[in-house]
Amino acid sequence: MTQWLESLSRVANTQGTVWPSGSVPEWMCGAFRRRSISFASGLTDTDTRVFWIQSGALTIDLRLPLEYEQKAEPENKADYEGWYAHSIWRNKLLDWQGGVSSLSENRWPEPAELRRVGNCMMEFAPSGAYVEDWRLLNSVPGLFVGLELIGEEDLTTGASRELQGALILAGDYMGAVLNRSAEEFITDIGELEGDEFVVRHSRDIHRTGKLMFSALFEADDGEFFYDTSQPEQIRLVAGQKSWSFRIDTLVGDFHFAPGTSQSESAERWFKQFQSTLGRYLRRVV
Repeated sequence: MTQWLESLSRVANTQGTVWPSGSVPEWMCGAFRRRSISFASGLTDTDTRVFWIQSGALTIDLRLPLEYEQKAEPENKADYEGWYAHSIWRNKLLDWQGGVSSLSENRWPEPAELRRVGNCMMEFAPSGAYVEDWRLLNSVPGLFVGLELIGEEDLTTGASRELQGALILAGDYMGAVLNRSAEEFITDIGELEGDEFVVRHSRDIHRTGKLMFSALFEADDGEFFYDTSQPEQIRLVAGQKSWSFRIDTLVGDFHFAPGTSQSESAERWFKQFQSTLGRYLRRVV
């Protein structure tokens, strides 16, 4: 395990669980990939690559064209959406506020009406404009951390600046948003390979395949520290810089459940008709 991941895991296990007030339900937490969006017009999109990573009260979202199209126009990022925001769960609707986006306008102004069945999470627009089918990518328990970036300090000069961004680690998936400047708005989605997270999807196609930590923090490794002077904060020292984060979620071993509960009658029905219902079952993500 790399030093930064080991130190983050150590902080989570030492400090204990941090779970934000007003958080989303646990069944909404984890890494999801959109399988489809269907519109009231009768048309459906299954090709746009869309990822949603959710901690207790932070959302990271990335929307990209097909990979070959992104490779053909690597600098055309105008419609490559990446953002993070604070998640507001109220009256069984999910809404978002704050955070920062790569776009100057909000293209998804409606709150989300959500329901999970198994690893499938359905999102309905209250207006009836569309419905989205999301699939949970996580299948095993793991470290679950949501951090909101506050600022950066140069350890050699002492100079500091405020920054906006977020980092969500959900088991073997990780999402990151970093707004360094108008020219460099980073949104990466990475997967754990061995003991390293590798960028698999990004607003910048040139970042794919790189080690995620190095690509984000421009350092080979780093170490997280719980900030005793700011109990709700965590600090990362990487290379010649220090990064400060507000802790949103901190769980050493979170169970990302691929299934959901059902009534006894539904369970009996499922077992009774296995010859039909279970003929071609498989896990779809």
